[in-house]
Amino acid sequence: MKILSVNKFHYLKGGAERVYFETKELLEKNGHEVICFSMDDDKNVASPQKEYFVEHTDFSSKDSWGKKVLRYIYYPEAARKMEALILAEKPDIAHLHNISHYLTASILKPLKAHGIPVVQTLHDYQLICPNYHLFVQNKVCERCKKHRYYNAVLHRCVRGEFLASILAALELTAQWIFRFYRERVDLFISPSNFLANKLSDWGVKQKVKVVSNFVDLTKLKTSLADDGYLVCVSRLSHEKGIMTLIRAIRKMPKIKLKLIGEGPDRKSILAYLKQKQVRNVEYLGAKFGEELFEIVSKSKFVVIPSENYENAPMFAIEAMALGKPVLASRLGGLAEMVKEGENGWLFTPGNIKNLRRMIREHFEDKDLAEIGAKARKIAEEKYNAEKHYRDLLAVYEFVLKK
Repeated sequence: MKILSVNKFHYLKGGAERVYFETKELLEKNGHEVICFSMDDDKNVASPQKEYFVEHTDFSSKDSWGKKVLRYIYYPEAARKMEALILAEKPDIAHLHNISHYLTASILKPLKAHGIPVVQTLHDYQLICPNYHLFVQNKVCERCKKHRYYNAVLHRCVRGEFLASILAALELTAQWIFRFYRERVDLFISPSNFLANKLSDWGVKQKVKVVSNFVDLTKLKTSLADDGYLVCVSRLSHEKGIMTLIRAIRKMPKIKLKLIGEGPDRKSILAYLKQKQVRNVEYLGAKFGEELFEIVSKSKFVVIPSENYENAPMFAIEAMALGKPVLASRLGGLAEMVKEGENGWLFTPGNIKNLRRMIREHFEDKDLAEIGAKARKIAEEKYNAEKHYRDLLAVYEFVLKK
């Protein structure tokens, strides 16, 4: 089978890109041919399809906004490039990941015109929420339900900026009016039941199939090492609850935390650590691959303090695969990934005292190794590559027959 894999970034930018690349690798290992469509960028991984990639655009730049408005919502050049790639490669099926802004729903038109079935993995809430997070002004938000996207403008929910919020509201309004996704995507893939149920609640009519994310268990070995510290790996932005975690742990100076990640709140977080003289939190910046896994493998357990609706974070799966318990907020997809007392524990999101109590209670647990072993077993049963491949192939076969 020849599969067209589509994502707006063709380099390792975040969790969605990891799934994009690792799914490509998994399919190729099982004998399929995978071709790619994305945006050109100096950071891109090499691709034989590079000539078809759309021109690079930086939406964070404030110049030439007038020219970017239509480009943000609908990009005819992306449709033309997609058409050329289809004619050259003749794929059997298209598997979309994140396409908004940079590729846009314009690429769906040539796909359907050529009768190519389309599935899309949803890594966030971009189909229903203008800022993709269902999180505004430091709390969970569902004001835009029933297509009330004007709320995004009223509350400046995209980076706190008026113009960016208008564009995001226009994008979803156009998507709703012109039925870009409803008529041109055959099936959505959700990594969590939570996201699938949320889409249904918001009125998404297409079939949604839950297919869990996966990790290569051969690359992640169970570790019994314990160097006496905790680990948090996260994007450094407010919805991730990093400040809640820091405020909880700074009152426990004997418990060490290694904080890993980058993001818009990095400077303010580092300033807080310096101002409050927090000496038990070590900021390590961004880490990837073996270097990251080495740090996690020597921890007691990992903490995921998110205050937004997480979908199915890859780091939670990787921690389990390494045999590490997970302490996570009782919210979104995390609440279905972490089973209390089995592979970790749950705390009340945003509650500093509750988080502090949970850390203190479990830091000296005698059965951490046992819980870690159960975490590994869950990873082996639910998040293995073979199961993911079978489930994904079943999705492909379903839409091809349809």
